[in-house]
Amino acid sequence: MINKKNHILHISPNFNYSCGISKYVFSLIKNLSRNPNYKIYFITNGGDALSKFDTLDLKPNIIKFSRGFINIKNIIPNYLFLKKFCIENEIDIIHTHHRYPELLAYFISKKINVKTITTVHSIVEGKNKFSFKSDKFIAVSNSVKIMLIDKFNVPERKINVMYNFLDPSEHKNINTTKNIRSELGIPDDGKIILYVGRITKIKGVDILIESFKKLKKKYDNIHLIIIGQIFDNSLKNIFNNLTNDIRFLNVIKNPYPYYSVSDIVVLPSRIESFGYVMLEAGLMKKPFIGSKTGGINEFIENGNNGLLFTTGNIEELAEKICYLIEQPEKGKLLAENLFNTVKEKTSFDEYFNKLNIIYKELLLGK
Repeated sequence: MINKKNHILHISPNFNYSCGISKYVFSLIKNLSRNPNYKIYFITNGGDALSKFDTLDLKPNIIKFSRGFINIKNIIPNYLFLKKFCIENEIDIIHTHHRYPELLAYFISKKINVKTITTVHSIVEGKNKFSFKSDKFIAVSNSVKIMLIDKFNVPERKINVMYNFLDPSEHKNINTTKNIRSELGIPDDGKIILYVGRITKIKGVDILIESFKKLKKKYDNIHLIIIGQIFDNSLKNIFNNLTNDIRFLNVIKNPYPYYSVSDIVVLPSRIESFGYVMLEAGLMKKPFIGSKTGGINEFIENGNNGLLFTTGNIEELAEKICYLIEQPEKGKLLAENLFNTVKEKTSFDEYFNKLNIIYKELLLGK
């Protein structure tokens, strides 16, 4: 007798190259689809990174919904579409990655026999009556777990804290012969500060730019590379008036060559659940500076595996960057320690072993 595969549906909005959630979801789906016990499905509302699925035997299903929490116009059509999709494809588990599809999954679970789980990627507020109703939760940091308990009254027994992981197959993208410095016109002795991620007010890119301007008064040969997509229109004016020492790269499919040439990696978020940039900087053995908030403050031990600055403090961030420029040997030690932290705390195999256990518990009604 052939055992029935468990059918698992993942739903995530805005599947983009510059989005950490999209990176997580793709790695999750790619590796789960190799498990003979699962049949994986994926629904999204589009994005610039959908071509990544060309390498998998899996075609994303596109449905119209916004990243905003509740779109009244679409909620009923979305609910009816998803309910029909789940019935026709015999979905056993709906795994969501945003509050809006999580709410739809909850409603559907009340009508048909399907279990629900959501990975909570962000620290959010509001909509308490309509948020986080799933059977189980994956919190990407302890900061997210505390939020779920304190702000949304989620029972602790439902929450599993699991740090984001790095996909081993991504390691092949590290080594490159691409001459980034030459392409960007940066001399070999120029110091490169790197930011990778979504460009929003929450991510604090404006804080980094202001700190960089202060540093330029002291150092002539420093350069800032910003990789990401602008999601916050209020920041467009800043990016329309960048100096020649700041390179803005909109969509980069493979950021590792840029990590490779960088001297310092910065994540200046005002709010941060758990940034992939920390892990990628560690993997590449690059000195990391992050703001003292959320998952950054949890993962980075100041002065041991990275440096922390007070959230929003432009002067302090400039001082931390200055310190690493002046103390390159200290930077190498911090980077080596971060590499070891990433290896120790973000095991790929452990992540999927634990996820498989969670799925089994859901199917058994535990």
